[in-house]
Amino acid sequence: MGLSPATLKPLKTRNPDKYNKNAERNRLRDIECERRRIWQEALYQAQRLAAIHDPSGAMFNVKPVITLEGGKVISQGTLRRRQEKEAERGDEEKSIEGDEVSGGPAIRKDMKHPPSADNPTNGATIMVHNAIHPDRLARIEGQPQTSYRSKNQIKKMAKFEPRPPPPKPTIPEYISIPEGEENWLSLWDLDDEQLERRVIRDKKRRAAERKALRAKQQSGKAERRMARDEKRRVYRDVKLEWKAIKEEQTREKTKLKALEDEEAKKVAVDLATVQRDRALACCAALGFTLDNTEGVGDIKPKAIGMKGLEVNIEAIDKGKYRSDIKPKANRKKVDLSSVPKHIDADYILSGQRNVEGQPEFIPFDVGKGQEHKTLSYNHKLRRKLHRAIEYAEIQKELLVRQRALEFCKEKGVGAPAILSTEAKPTSIRGQRILENGTLETARQERVRARRELAEFNTRMRVLRKQAKEVAIYAGLRKHAEVTGRIAPRDLSDVEKEVESESCIHNHIVSNLSPMSDIGKALPKGAKRKHSESE
Repeated sequence: MGLSPATLKPLKTRNPDKYNKNAERNRLRDIECERRRIWQEALYQAQRLAAIHDPSGAMFNVKPVITLEGGKVISQGTLRRRQEKEAERGDEEKSIEGDEVSGGPAIRKDMKHPPSADNPTNGATIMVHNAIHPDRLARIEGQPQTSYRSKNQIKKMAKFEPRPPPPKPTIPEYISIPEGEENWLSLWDLDDEQLERRVIRDKKRRAAERKALRAKQQSGKAERRMARDEKRRVYRDVKLEWKAIKEEQTREKTKLKALEDEEAKKVAVDLATVQRDRALACCAALGFTLDNTEGVGDIKPKAIGMKGLEVNIEAIDKGKYRSDIKPKANRKKVDLSSVPKHIDADYILSGQRNVEGQPEFIPFDVGKGQEHKTLSYNHKLRRKLHRAIEYAEIQKELLVRQRALEFCKEKGVGAPAILSTEAKPTSIRGQRILENGTLETARQERVRARRELAEFNTRMRVLRKQAKEVAIYAGLRKHAEVTGRIAPRDLSDVEKEVESESCIHNHIVSNLSPMSDIGKALPKGAKRKHSESE
C-alpha cells in the first residue's frame, strides 16, 4: 500500500529520514537555482562597475548600461523592453476605453475568439462571450476540454526550464570589488558538489537565525509581562483621574444648564406677556376689548380633576397667594415632652366608654360622594387654580383677537402681525441668549455644539498622547528594574513622582471643558445666580 500525495505534502519535519519521492528532483533544482543566482549576481556586479568606469560595457563584457534616478543600474535593452511594454499596455487601455465609449466590442490580445466575418458580433453573441468564458462555453457545448495550467504553475515550470548560460563578464585586475561585497565572478564555475554545500550551508544559516529569533522572543517573557502590566496600570490610573475630574465638570455643567433653562423659561414668559399686552392694545385700537367682546363672559376657569367640587375661584387672587391662609405646621416632628401626663385619661371622653369602662368606637357616617369633603387651599390647589385662571384669561384674549381678525378680513384691511403671535410662552430650552441680546438660532446652536465637541476631542487627544507617553516610560523603567539594568526606586521617590504626575494631569484636565466659556453665554440673571451658588 503506497503513500498518498496528501501524506507526502507536509515535509516540514525534523526527521531527515522521512521518505520523499521528489528529494532528488528538489536537490537538482536547488543546485540549478543557486548556479543561476550566482550568474545573475555576477552580471549585476559587473553592470554596477561598468556604470562607474565604462557605461558602454565593453571593458566588462556586458551590454551598455544606464543608471536610473533611484541609483539602480540596468542595461539599455532592458529599459527599452520596459518602455515598449508600457506603450503596448497604454494602447490597449485606450482602445478598450474607445470601444466602451463607442459601444463596440472590446478586442483584447487575450481573447481566444475575437470578432470577425466568420464569428458574427451581434448583440446576443457579444453578450454570451462577455458573460461566459470561451473555454466554459466550449465545455458546455460538449467539446473536449483541453488541459489547463495556472499562471503560477506556468511561471514555475518556465523557471526550471534548461537555458544556456549568459556571457561571462570580466573584471579587469586593476579594478577592485567594492568593500563588503562578495566576488560573485569567482564563483561562476563551481561544480554541483560545491553548489550543494553552499545550499546546505545557507539552509543551516537560515534555520539558526529562526532558532535564535525564537529563543530571543521566548527569553524575558516574565519581565515583559511585568512591564506591560505596569504600563497598563499607569494608564488606567490616569484615566481614573480623568473620570473624577470629568464627573465634577459634568455636575457643574448640569447646574449651569438648569440655570440656563430657568432663565430661558422666565424670558419666554416675559416675552409672551409683552406680546399679549401688545395684541390687546392693537385690538383696543380696532375697537375690541375684553369688556365689549361678546362671549368673553362665558369663559370660566376650569380646574382639571375638580369635577363635583365647589371651588371658590374668587378666593384666589390673580397673581398672588391668599393672605388669610396660614402655612401648615410641620407635623413630622412631635415634641412628646410637652404632652401632659394625664392626657391618656382625658383623651377618651366618658361618653365614648361603655358600661364596663372600655373605649367604645362609634362609626362616623360622612355620607356618599364628595360633597362632604372640605377643600384645603394648600400650595398644590392654589397652583392648579392659578393655572386654570391663566388659561381662561388666554382664551378670552384669543377670542378678542379672533373678533379683531374677522373684522379686518371683512373690511379688507391687512391684519397686524401681532394678532397672530402665540399667546402661550414658547419653549426656548437649549437656546442661549447672545451678548447682543438676540436669541440663539438653531444653526448657531449646532455650530456651537460642533465647536465645543471639536475642542473637547482635541484636548482629549493631547491628554491620551501624554498618558501613553507616561505609561510607556513607566513600563520601560519597570522592565529595566526587573532586568537589573538600573537600580529599583525607593518608595518615597515613587510617591513623589506619582504626586507630581497627578498634579500635572489635574492641571491639564481642568482645562478640558472651560466653564468660563459656558458662563459667558448665560444671561445676566443666570450669571448672578451662578456666582452666588459658587
